[in-house]
Amino acid sequence: MSSQDQFLDTPNEIFYSANTSPIRPQSAVPSIEITATEFDSLEETDHSRDQSSPTSFCGSPTSVYTTAVARFCFCGKPCDDRCAGCCGTPGLKDTYYCSSICQNADRPSHAQICMAMNTLRTLHRSAECLQEIYFMYRAKTFDRLVTSIDKTDEGGHIQLIVNEDRSGRPTNDLGYLHKLLHTLFGEEEEDDENNHNKDKQAILTHGVSTQSTIWMHDLVGYFLAGCAYTISEQRITPVPSNRSVLSVDSRGYPDLFPRNHFILVITLHNAAGTYAFDLCGAQYGHFDTLTPFSQYSARGLANAAPTPFSGANSIRWGVDSVRHEQSRRGALTRVNLRASEKLVSGAVEWEKEYGTRISTMLQSSPEVFQNRKEGLIHYLAYEVQTRLDDMAAEVENDTSAKATT
Repeated sequence: MSSQDQFLDTPNEIFYSANTSPIRPQSAVPSIEITATEFDSLEETDHSRDQSSPTSFCGSPTSVYTTAVARFCFCGKPCDDRCAGCCGTPGLKDTYYCSSICQNADRPSHAQICMAMNTLRTLHRSAECLQEIYFMYRAKTFDRLVTSIDKTDEGGHIQLIVNEDRSGRPTNDLGYLHKLLHTLFGEEEEDDENNHNKDKQAILTHGVSTQSTIWMHDLVGYFLAGCAYTISEQRITPVPSNRSVLSVDSRGYPDLFPRNHFILVITLHNAAGTYAFDLCGAQYGHFDTLTPFSQYSARGLANAAPTPFSGANSIRWGVDSVRHEQSRRGALTRVNLRASEKLVSGAVEWEKEYGTRISTMLQSSPEVFQNRKEGLIHYLAYEVQTRLDDMAAEVENDTSAKATT
């Protein structure tokens, strides 16, 4: 199958409804008190990584201790402080110390596992950010005119039947974009950044795993630059869980177009393991973005050899020949190529404007990490929306110019 075939989507023709720009964020970082020590640990200079600290591992925060529920130090004494370099790593136990003396004594045996756990924690936090960013991005560039959703639950299996209007014939590229109405999910207001509803997640990710790999490519690389040893693209045959999505047109004809499912396979530095990274698993009832690769067979089976994440054979670089097509996929390619540019450029601008590197955010305390993550997503939502609004203005200007000639 060629890269063009992989990117091919159902040839639906639908209209565009212009999104409403969010308010320009006065601060992408909501107010939160940071102690002087913690602030110092989060501020990263160009030379900070070269400086060795007796209480830091693998670029982790300078302050090793964070408040925690009382546990026991390896010396047997009860204590409330844990190693900040590896605390909070999903699925693994925290390491507690009663004093810096005990910590220094344990350093020879703890340093290597701390680096591995820190790398794994960085991956988990990156995946959390990237998944929420993709939900937001997909909500803003959604390309189906959904009129209603029928939901059935039989024996614990949830099926969503998505009714679409495919009768329209757009006159410009933006005409293929639509809002996925919040009223379909019982939400009180429209918010592209609020995508916690599982039905909404399933529909946002339905049939677009290839596109997620393409449009999130650069941002994924930006987030994982410090923890990923290798990244590859893997085509799989998905194994459905307790959820499925079926799209039908206004005449009730189902959309049975075959779709391959694509994931990323990430091998980490510091012998921290290999993981499957799946941004679109929600459509099958798989809501965990990360899965140890050895366990992924329960979610999908590889049906082709892996390809490099970057390079001539990657999915990302196979879209150049598509962008010139006068078709639905050509139009969506052109729109997304321009809109997705704002994901990475917006992330870089956020770092500059608010003085927080993403690499630093990924190493901060849980409270600060959540705070910064929300600010970053809001900032990127504004950047993407502004780009779409600018594109809509260009279309309007072109239309007016043609009308006057």
